[in-house]
Formats: sequence, structure tokens, C-alpha cells
Amino acid sequence: MQVHPAATAFHHPAWSDAISASYGFPAYVLAQQAADGTIVAGLPAQLVRTPFRRPRVVSLPFTDHCPPLVAPDADAGGFLGALERWRDEAGRPALEIRAALPASTGMQTDAIGTRRLIELDAEPSILFARLHRNRIQKRVRRSRELGVEVSITRDRADLPAFYRLHCETRRRQGVPVQPRRFIESIWERLIEPGLGFVVIASIRDKPVAVALILSWNRHLIYKFGASDSGHWKLGANFLVHWTAMEWGCVNGYLDYDFGRTDSRHESLREFKAAWGGSELPLVHSYLGTPVRGRGAGRATSALAHLIKRSPTLVCRGVGELLYRYAA
Repeated sequence: MQVHPAATAFHHPAWSDAISASYGFPAYVLAQQAADGTIVAGLPAQLVRTPFRRPRVVSLPFTDHCPPLVAPDADAGGFLGALERWRDEAGRPALEIRAALPASTGMQTDAIGTRRLIELDAEPSILFARLHRNRIQKRVRRSRELGVEVSITRDRADLPAFYRLHCETRRRQGVPVQPRRFIESIWERLIEPGLGFVVIASIRDKPVAVALILSWNRHLIYKFGASDSGHWKLGANFLVHWTAMEWGCVNGYLDYDFGRTDSRHESLREFKAAWGGSELPLVHSYLGTPVRGRGAGRATSALAHLIKRSPTLVCRGVGELLYRYAA
């Protein structure tokens, strides 16, 4: 089977399966066929139904960037037109596409933030030399000198350590944590089968920083990361990212997607910029639905205040109740 060169793990059926298994959203593919029946364009999608909101078709929930895949000799504009016609038929739900699409009648776009893409190199030392000398290189070396040990794992036995740090980090940030069943679903359908891996940095056998990386079709995606704030001086989170990038270089991967950065998170944006690469606008497109507001609002601020000042168990409980609404 030939795979489109731009396809990432977000396009792989396993990612849709992981979401559907956790939240019950039906998954399917919007595809366009040529006269001979060959599929020339496609887009994975899920029907999202949540209380107090109209149903919508999303490509894809809990996914930052998932553009349509179009064959080189196919008409991308024609596929977009076909999507518009499909949505208009029989009053189908609104369509959200997690990518920037060409402007057309009825299309709205929203700048969500940015994403940073690091081009990898077959020789890790060449990539390392491109990193900021003081902000990245020095901290990676210092982390090793301080005794931080790093490992790459797909073992289910490491899931509890990952999720513990993940919960602690989300609580510190004041945001709901993903339900454990979602992380378990990702582990079962992507990590264990080899469509991703987890990097764990430890000091004296105690995990202090972790990252969950999706890997497929020569593209790496940093999806989740967490760290122990009591050990930040060790620089373990720097070593975690470098380990993932180094693995990508050695295994023939092309790039490392650092994931989404919201426009108001300037410190995170600066951290990612020190790794080099290209900063790209993160834009979502909408057919038949208004652009969603992203203002913090009093309710969001109050929720963040509650989570930060409550036990981790509260953060998990809030995530169980509310995280599906972030689809």
C-alpha cells in the first residue's frame, strides 16, 4: 500500500480508533474517487456529539493538525468543493478541519496558535549543532552530567509513571487532565504496536520528565509531555526532547512536530524556538459553523483556580466530566 508522504500518525486509523474507543465518536473517512475507482483524496473524520451543542464532523477531535491528503495529480480545490457539497446535502452537520484550507464560499478560518516543525538530519550531531548553544545544548549536556538517565519505552508497565506525572503537570497548569482510559487507548493502539513511544527521564530510578511521541511515515509528533517541578533544575525535559529527536535521526525520520502553542503562551513559544526549525501558523477551517471563541473567560479562570488548589484526584475528576468537550 502506498502512503501519502504528508500523512502522519494523526491520519493513521489507529489514532481515530483510540479516540472512538475512549469517547464513542463514530469514525469514518471522507474520500474522493477518480473515474476508475481509485481514491485520490481523503480526510479522516469523526461525528462529535456533546450535550448543549449541535453535532459536528471533526477532522479530528483532540488533534492539532490533520490536513486533507490529496494525490499529486488530483485537484485539491475539487476535493474542497466536494466536501462543501457533501456537507450541504441533507442538512449534514457542520464540518471542522484541523488545517488551513483555501478560502471558498462558506469557509471560515481561525488562527489557533502556532506549531514548530524541526527538520531532522541523518546524523544526530549535525542536528545537535544547530540547536541554541546555551539554551539547549548546554542544558542537555548538563542534565547528563547531573546523572539523569533516559529510556525509550513501549512497555505497558511504564504507563502509571507517565500518567502520574501527566496528572501532576496538568494540575499545576490548572487544566483538566485527559481521562486515563484515553491514555490507555493510545498506549494500546499506537504505543505498543510501534506507532509511537514514550521517553522517560529518571534520577536515581525516579521518573522526573516524560514525553509521549507518535511516530509513523517518517514523521514524529510530540503529543504529551510532563515533568516534576521539584526537579526542573536537572533539565530533564530538555534531555527528553533531544532523545526523541536523536531517535528520529537514527531511524530515518524527516521531522519533529513540537505540537501546538497557543498565542498567549509566549514562554512555551520561546522554549520551542530555541530548538530551531520553522514556526508555522496553526489554522483550523470551518464549513457551516461559526468560529469558536477562545477567550479565557471567568468560568475558565475559576476552573483553573479550582484545579490548581485541589488534589490531583479533583483534576482527574474534572477531566472525566469535561475533557470530551475539548474535542
